Amino acid sequence: MKMLSWNCRGMGQPHTVQELVCLSKTHQPNVIFLSETRKNKEYVEFLRYRLGMNNVFTVSGHGKGGGLAVFWDEAYSCELNKYGDHFTDLYVDKGEGTKWRCAFIYGEPKASQRYVMWDLLRRLKPLGVGAWFMVGDFNEAMWQCEHLSVTPRPASQIAAFREVVQDCELHDLGFAGAPFTYDNRRRGRANVKVRLDRALADDRWRDIFSDASVVHLVSPCSDHLPLLFHLQKEEVLP
Repeated sequence: MKMLSWNCRGMGQPHTVQELVCLSKTHQPNVIFLSETRKNKEYVEFLRYRLGMNNVFTVSGHGKGGGLAVFWDEAYSCELNKYGDHFTDLYVDKGEGTKWRCAFIYGEPKASQRYVMWDLLRRLKPLGVGAWFMVGDFNEAMWQCEHLSVTPRPASQIAAFREVVQDCELHDLGFAGAPFTYDNRRRGRANVKVRLDRALADDRWRDIFSDASVVHLVSPCSDHLPLLFHLQKEEVLP
């Protein structure tokens, strides 16, 4: 199984849609998660035909921001568990005894309100069963080395994120590729690079997909990099 996660920063531009279609054709993911779609439900749902996907679940944004979408193909079934403006929690099932829980996340962009997001994740943990995987743009770094700018990231913000990850009994899955997933693309001392996008999983999920890997891809159409996940162990199951 392959999964693609991308904060696309809006699907209103033709070149962004073309880039998404290209990523889908090149890597052939079974599941695609988009955050910050910034388009209405009807527009986003129509994209499944461009992507060759059979199914889609969307969460509309408010005003000019937000918006989530999860697309999946006919090889998998996804059952909705819970959803909100910043997350979609689904059960993913291939019908071979590999059913597991997946939370797709778009973190709170305002630092002053990020504690609300962390409380949400804590409340979300007991609202489902089975192996748990979480992926998306968390809008926060876990360590100071994941933030590169003239001004250090507030230590309290980073510590609060690590604390909620620990409370949810999740572990970072690491990555291959560029070290930062976000770049504000400003020059000189105004430039900021951060690893905001990542995948987390509990021990049960890591036992099932012990060979899973995460790759940071490259795209010119967003200030966030797309993330590609290979769940290799599931691919070799009979």
